Amino acid sequence: MLQFIQDKHRRFVKLSTAVCVLVLALASPSFLSAQQEPQFSQYMFNRLSYNPGYAGSNGAMCLTGFYRNQWMGMGLTDVYGEASEASSGETMNFSFDMPVRFLHGGIGATIISDKIGFRDNIHAKIDYAFRIQFPTGNLAIGVEAQLFNSTLDKSHLIGADQITQDDQVGTSSDPVLGDLSEQSDFLFDLGAGIYYQIPGKLYIGLSTSKLLETSSENLYWDNRRFYYILAGYEWALPAYPSLRLLPSALLKTDFVSKSAYQLDASLLMEWEHKIWGGMTYRVQDAIVLMGGVAFGDFKLGISYDIPTSRISTQSFGSLELFARFCFKIENPPKPPTIYRNTRRF
Repeated sequence: MLQFIQDKHRRFVKLSTAVCVLVLALASPSFLSAQQEPQFSQYMFNRLSYNPGYAGSNGAMCLTGFYRNQWMGMGLTDVYGEASEASSGETMNFSFDMPVRFLHGGIGATIISDKIGFRDNIHAKIDYAFRIQFPTGNLAIGVEAQLFNSTLDKSHLIGADQITQDDQVGTSSDPVLGDLSEQSDFLFDLGAGIYYQIPGKLYIGLSTSKLLETSSENLYWDNRRFYYILAGYEWALPAYPSLRLLPSALLKTDFVSKSAYQLDASLLMEWEHKIWGGMTYRVQDAIVLMGGVAFGDFKLGISYDIPTSRISTQSFGSLELFARFCFKIENPPKPPTIYRNTRRF
């Protein structure tokens, strides 16, 4: 385990408290497990990232982009007290999905760039959902192929045994720090999910990612299987039918560790499908304020996380933006079936 500070070297190793928090978090197994999947506060507008069964459920081709700046204001510095290039957390997500009639469902694809510390992760996903129609709703069974690329720049990592008696940085006996070059590796994995919806009323989905739980020896990285339960409801106020309440929730867990779970509970109010606003409570982590506007088929949204955990002493919050454009796909009507009378008179 990496240790960046020892008492006898404090006068030399001038790490800020913010860096200490980040380093301890990165060294924690529970943090690594939870942070393998990028964080999105406006998850209700980004369901494809959590469940492949969502692909094509809108009946339209949708293009979606997210940008998230995590833990702003941490003021990270390196061991010399200089401004650090380490990222406190920056995520970008681009996705598209659409229904495909001859496939009896929909397809989708997602690319995610996720940076934290000196690690850069790229996630690429391809989704297919097979949809079964019922009188009141539809059920989709989705599968997903996942490709991960992770890069770790070890040249910025310093172990406790590297600080010499004359306050210089030497070599480390830690095998993790044996090679300080930039390390990169690719991992392939699979995901699956089921997704049921009654359009305009409710949705609920159960999914899992990293079914194969592949690992990388170069990066000391294990893909850990996680499960997601996503649900939402739409309720028009009887006295004010132009207003709708939109409660939703997202649970992330591995069903193994008590600490490796996250629950988001949200409530939005929307007016005439044009303007919405509300908040989310993320258990033991943050209160999130969010809002957005729609211009026809184009949507813009913003959210701001107010941390409630110990990270609140080092960061003033997280900012997230998203944009989505959807356009309906008009399927040509089926040509009429012509029956030929074979009877002869």
